[in-house]
Amino acid sequence: MKVLLVNPGWGKMVSRVGRRFNRAWPPLGLMIGAALLEKTGADVRIIDGRVACNWRKRLRREAKESDWIGLTSSPLDRWQCPNLEIAHFVDIARELPSDRLLIMGAHGTLFPQAMLKATGAKGVIIGEPEEKLAALCTTEDWTSIPGIVFRRGAEIARTGESSPLDLSRLPMPAFHLIKPQKYSYELLGRPFALFETSRGCPYDCSFCFKAMYGRGVRYKPIKQLMAEIECAVREHGFRYGYFMDLEFTANRNHAAAVCDELIGRKYSLRWCCQTRADAVDAALLDLMRQAGCRLIHFGVESGSPRILNEINKRINLESIERGIRLTKEAGIECACFFMLGFPGETESEMEQTIKLARKLNPSYASFHAVTPYPGTSLAKSLHPSVSTEVSEMHFPVHCAGHNPAFLDNMVRRAYLSYYLRLPYLLERLRDGNPRSWLCQLQLFLGFAR
Repeated sequence: MKVLLVNPGWGKMVSRVGRRFNRAWPPLGLMIGAALLEKTGADVRIIDGRVACNWRKRLRREAKESDWIGLTSSPLDRWQCPNLEIAHFVDIARELPSDRLLIMGAHGTLFPQAMLKATGAKGVIIGEPEEKLAALCTTEDWTSIPGIVFRRGAEIARTGESSPLDLSRLPMPAFHLIKPQKYSYELLGRPFALFETSRGCPYDCSFCFKAMYGRGVRYKPIKQLMAEIECAVREHGFRYGYFMDLEFTANRNHAAAVCDELIGRKYSLRWCCQTRADAVDAALLDLMRQAGCRLIHFGVESGSPRILNEINKRINLESIERGIRLTKEAGIECACFFMLGFPGETESEMEQTIKLARKLNPSYASFHAVTPYPGTSLAKSLHPSVSTEVSEMHFPVHCAGHNPAFLDNMVRRAYLSYYLRLPYLLERLRDGNPRSWLCQLQLFLGFAR
C-alpha cells in the first residue's frame, strides 16, 4: 500500500488574510502518522509544500500512484492558529482523486461536513489525526473508527466522538522522510525540528482555539521524548528545536525534568518554547538556559487590565512584567505576542497594549488583530446562535463591532512604533547578527506594510 501525506504550501511567508506565518517548520503530525503507517508495512511519502519546489506538479504525479492521500489544512504547528484562507486549500484538494483523499486539520475538525462537500474527499478526520489516519488507510469498516466523517455511498456518515490521544502510544516521528536542512526558524537557525512534551492546556482563555487538542492536558513520557530528541540530534543532525507545547512550564516539575535530561546528555541543541509569563521563575529559567533554551514565546495579549479580565487570561500586568524581566535576566530572549480588537476594546486600550510592548521591550514583538475562531468561547459570545454544524465554512478575520481598516491600521501602527524606536534599533545592532537582522526585516515588512 502506498500512502502520500501532504502539507500544502500557502504562498508567502506571511498570509495577507489574517497575516498568519507560513514558516518552513517540519510537519510533525504527518511524520507521526507516517511512522504509524510504516508499522503496518505501508510505503509512505511526505510532500511538504512549504519547503519543496514545484510541489504541486509532484503532488499531481504521485497522487496517481498512491492508494491513499492524506492532506492537512493545518499541520501541528498551525493547530492553534490555522490559516484563514480556506479557498486555497480547497482548490488543492479538488485537484486530487476524491475517492482516495483523506482530509485532516482544524478546518475539517470545525466543519467536517462542509469540508467533505467542498473538497469531494472520501473522509475527514476530526481532531488529532495520527492514529485515525493510520486506521482509515488500513481498516475496511470505517464505522469502527471514532472521530471521522465519511462518504458511504450516497450518504454522509459520522462516527462518535474520539478520546484524546495517549501520547505514550505514538511512535518515533519519521524524521527520515524529511530533509532537515530545509527547515529553519529565523529567530534560531537551521536545521530546525519540532518536539512536544505535552498536548493541551490547563487554562481557558476565551480566544484560544483548542479544537485540535481535545480535553485536558496529556504529557509524553520523558524517556520517549528523549529518544525522539536523541534520534533527531544524533542521527539526523538537527541543531535547533521548538517544544510545541501550548504551555511548556505549566507543569513545572515536568519542564524541569526535561531540562535535567537535556543537561545530562550534553546536547548542542538550542531550543525555544511557549509559556505564560507567570509560569516561570528565576531557578527554572536558569535551568532552561543551561539546557539550551535561547528563546521563549509569551502570549501577553493585552496591556489593558480590563481586557485581560474579560478574556479570562487570569494574569495581571505585574506578573507579566516580572516574568519578562526574569527571562531577560536569565539570558533568554523573549518573543511577546499581542492582540488588538477584542470585543468592546477601545482605541485607548489598544494604545495601552502598544505602550506595554514598548515597556516590556522583548527581542521580538508580534501584533495581530483578534480572530474569533469558531468554537471558542469568544466566538460564541459574539454569535451565540451560530453553530459549527453549518453547511459552509466561515472563518472571520476580525471581531464584529470593529472596523477592519481601523484594526489593520492599528496593527501597522503598533509595528512601526515598536520596531522603529532608536533605542531598540541600537540594541539589536549591538546584540544581533546580520542574518537575524535580515530575517527580522523581512518579517517586519510582511506585517507592517
